[in-house]
Amino acid sequence: MSPRTKEQNDAIREMRMNQIMQAAAEVYLEKGIQLEIRDVAVKAELGYGTVYHYYKNKHMLLEDLLWDALNRTESAVMPALTGVGGGLHKAESFSRLLLRECIQDPSVFILLKTVADNFHHFPGNRFSKLFADFQERIYLPFVEMIREGVGSKSPEKTANLIFGSLVGCAALNIHHNMRNEMDVEGFVDMIFSGIQLKER
Repeated sequence: MSPRTKEQNDAIREMRMNQIMQAAAEVYLEKGIQLEIRDVAVKAELGYGTVYHYYKNKHMLLEDLLWDALNRTESAVMPALTGVGGGLHKAESFSRLLLRECIQDPSVFILLKTVADNFHHFPGNRFSKLFADFQERIYLPFVEMIREGVGSKSPEKTANLIFGSLVGCAALNIHHNMRNEMDVEGFVDMIFSGIQLKER
């Protein structure tokens, strides 16, 4: 049997990493910061040594999970960030895309919840760069859409209210196994009709 090529090894590595990340997200939803590498190995149906080969501790694993989730989040909302239309229309589109992604991809939900909780479960300042990137790539563009759309004197406050509502709604649906029942359109319509009424 001939040895594997570099391309084959890279493909196996990528497949394993995805398997580990998906398992880590599922375990995190069940156990939160109490998750252990062993739990992830069981969920991924991999040997403990295999997972440990990629991640020496859970903080390294969660850091990779959250950075990956940030990239997924940005990709998911990109149509709203680059789309045409007024600020409020873009903010509404952004919210729909974000909520859909949050419900479909546990790692995105974990990222948003962790940011909302100000990373208080994580030691030290290891996530300050991630937080700064989240602000620059996701949060501040959304605040600008709100500012343009409703001329709000405090667009950050409005953006925080929307983010909090989206995370809370996703949490209810994820933790009660109601992902398929989520009315994303209706929920986002309700939020934005309230904003428009308030701003008049």
